[in-house]
Amino acid sequence: MVMFAGRTVITALVHRRRVKTKSPDRPLLAETIRRVMNTRPRAESQRELAGLVNAALRQQDPAYSVTGTRVRKVGVDSGAVRLEIEYRESANTAVPEVCPVCGNAMAPVMNTTLDGGRTEVKRHCTVCPFTVGQQARVPGRYIFVRAAPREPTAEEVRLRRLRRAGSLLREASRLIGTALDGTTFPQRKEYAQEKIADILSNRQEAGSLPNLIADVRDEGNGDPAWTRPLVSPKNATRKDL
Repeated sequence: MVMFAGRTVITALVHRRRVKTKSPDRPLLAETIRRVMNTRPRAESQRELAGLVNAALRQQDPAYSVTGTRVRKVGVDSGAVRLEIEYRESANTAVPEVCPVCGNAMAPVMNTTLDGGRTEVKRHCTVCPFTVGQQARVPGRYIFVRAAPREPTAEEVRLRRLRRAGSLLREASRLIGTALDGTTFPQRKEYAQEKIADILSNRQEAGSLPNLIADVRDEGNGDPAWTRPLVSPKNATRKDL
């Protein structure tokens, strides 16, 4: 009898492992996170929030399963949660171009040096509170707090994607440089990096990121501000004289 019961338990465990799981789409996951946070306005760790979200999802379909990392990224990116980060020191001194917390773009914070130059003092995420500076550190713990219900606008989503594209292009330029260092064709490296630099910053190119961002911000207001020299970004709707 004991052996039979033991075999039954083992069979059940094997069957559970064989059940094919599936991942919820983004809108369903974002809505589930919001519902969970409405009942629990604060989760003290990523594991806690992921456990609550998975339990809520499995009430709809037992096959649903989602990782804590995806819960964090979708929760932050959709505005379903407000994130608090506790940091710990790290030996990794690499500064990320893309936020490791929510997957959005990192933006440099510049400072003027004594000789009039410009230097980067830290880098912060354009969406969540993740920040990294001269002292190497990484997230050690996430705390999730209920946020006021608000979906990012279509414009915000487009701007986030363009800024993330800029982060990935800067990383691509760095990788091209390291890949071609020491080769017999350094001019090819310079050519590729100059092309990327044009996309990143050349305000004379219609397809550059600054001008694409201006296009998105000015959509519906006629010609974008970058095509109208008498208009400043703060007064994009002002008529030309």
